[in-house]
Amino acid sequence: MRLFILIFLFVLSLCSEEFCIATYNVENLFDAKKDGTEYKEFIPSKYGWSEEEAENKLKNTLMVLKELKSDIIALQEVENEALIERLKDELGFSYHAFGKNKNAAVGLGIVSKYEIIKTQSFSLTGYDRFRPILHVKIKIDDEIFSIFVNHFPSLNNPNSTREAYSNALNHYMLNGGENKSVLLGDFNMVNYENSPLEEALGEEVYDLWNELSKKSRWNYVYKKERNALDRILLSKSLLEDTGLKYVKKSFLVFKEKYLLNSKNEPKGNFRGFSDHLPLKACFDN
Repeated sequence: MRLFILIFLFVLSLCSEEFCIATYNVENLFDAKKDGTEYKEFIPSKYGWSEEEAENKLKNTLMVLKELKSDIIALQEVENEALIERLKDELGFSYHAFGKNKNAAVGLGIVSKYEIIKTQSFSLTGYDRFRPILHVKIKIDDEIFSIFVNHFPSLNNPNSTREAYSNALNHYMLNGGENKSVLLGDFNMVNYENSPLEEALGEEVYDLWNELSKKSRWNYVYKKERNALDRILLSKSLLEDTGLKYVKKSFLVFKEKYLLNSKNEPKGNFRGFSDHLPLKACFDN
């Protein structure tokens, strides 16, 4: 009987499928075409921005994405859908989604090995110069779950802007039709605790930064201090032991040496990389 149980558990383990989700603010991934919505630094022929610089940025971004070894990757600060499609194709992925407001310089997207069965881009009224919230539903075997890709207004904007986004995210999550949700991206909040995000979401989500020691909770340097502006938040149902679930202790910050300068901080855009470090977490079903 014991042998039968061991065989059953072994076969069951073979049927489960582990996959990883990452999020990365790539910091101003622009092409070398003039569209009229670029930040001035990325208007071709000005400030040194050129086809060569654009290709170098794309090449370095791809290197990071490949080394992340993730199956679904959320991206922030990408100029257009053509760049998202190019990243998808270079990675050998099959699916993508992109969202951008008309007057914004950059948008946000997602590339996936798994089928995206639904895409929605939510724009907040009065916030056209910022980014929308991108919601996708992904199907893996018989499991369907939601991913919300976020890039909240920067810390240079009033806290009320992030309150508006937090409340909108809470509304969309509760009305998304799935009880298993991953909320990730650049929330532009130094702490989750006592933030507009925590106030809006309450105990509905779990912040994966909690798995790391306090001194390790950073992926960005703001005003010479290390902070965790990017996050992966999980609905509590993803912490359960049945169905699609988070693999405990799999959360990490991707801190390869080539991404860091002599101060052990992210190099930043004009070295062809980003001023953020990517985050990654794994799941199985």
